[in-house]
Amino acid sequence: MGNVMEYDLAIIGGGPAGMSAAIYAGRLGMKTAVFESKLLGGNMCIAHVIENYPGFERISGMELAEKMKAQVTKAGAEIIEEGIVEVRKMNSEFDMTTDRRKTHKAKAIILATGGEYRKLGIEGEEMLIGRGVSYCPNCDGPLFKGKNIAIIGGGHHAVYGALYLAGLAKNLYIINAKKELQAEEVMVKQLNEMKNCQIFNGYAATEIVGKDLVEKIRIQEVENSATKEIAVEGIFICIGEIPLVTLARSLGVGIDSKGCVSVDQNSSTNVPGVFAAGDVTGGVRQIIAAAGAGAVASINALRYVQSLKYKK
Repeated sequence: MGNVMEYDLAIIGGGPAGMSAAIYAGRLGMKTAVFESKLLGGNMCIAHVIENYPGFERISGMELAEKMKAQVTKAGAEIIEEGIVEVRKMNSEFDMTTDRRKTHKAKAIILATGGEYRKLGIEGEEMLIGRGVSYCPNCDGPLFKGKNIAIIGGGHHAVYGALYLAGLAKNLYIINAKKELQAEEVMVKQLNEMKNCQIFNGYAATEIVGKDLVEKIRIQEVENSATKEIAVEGIFICIGEIPLVTLARSLGVGIDSKGCVSVDQNSSTNVPGVFAAGDVTGGVRQIIAAAGAGAVASINALRYVQSLKYKK
């Protein structure tokens, strides 16, 4: 089992919210650990190019994640490459168990667990994951260089992904169930100017076809049920995230009608000592918003930890 480590603050999740919280916590003098079993940086790493994060006119998500990681370490916070699978509140402390069955304690926690990719739930999707179906353009896009690719979704992350994939694909097809793309105007304009892109607004994907690998996608017009088949070798599904709230529920943390963790203006939940920040709380899913919320959570976590000393 190893020695039980005790922290002032445990941050569960290493995306921009979690790392921002860790930078603030470390600088505020709290003994802090960030727990992340997957890719440090979270979904930020998917972004091929980021042009709206202050201080960087143009930077990749992976590069920004590396800079944040270095800053976390410099601030004195510890990064632990393990996931937290169980949290229990015991009096004024939290007992945590990692996916490697190690145990740790903390006086306060910040839930920055983010979300997981939302699936379409259509025929052929599950069977062809990893065989042409992907949820991460930046991760798997290079595998389909010079090929015909479809991307499903019309929101911010889908358009980001489409701009990246357009530079790789022979032809790129954007399948968007809504009447128009829901992203920054400048990004939509760039996409419309791409000569190898065709946008199907008002169309929903109904089936992914392929025996061993993806061969084509069937789509249907939302308003009049007209159908089309498009021959593609890669399909990227970018239709949002499902907040990861399992730990929050186990602690009795309030969940709103959208399935997100409920927080107040201080990033506090209804459970004393539990704070939350980033995509798991819903709202504006932007790196800058997550980072800001992480800072707010950390400052208020310090106030909470300090208040425990006065109660003794």
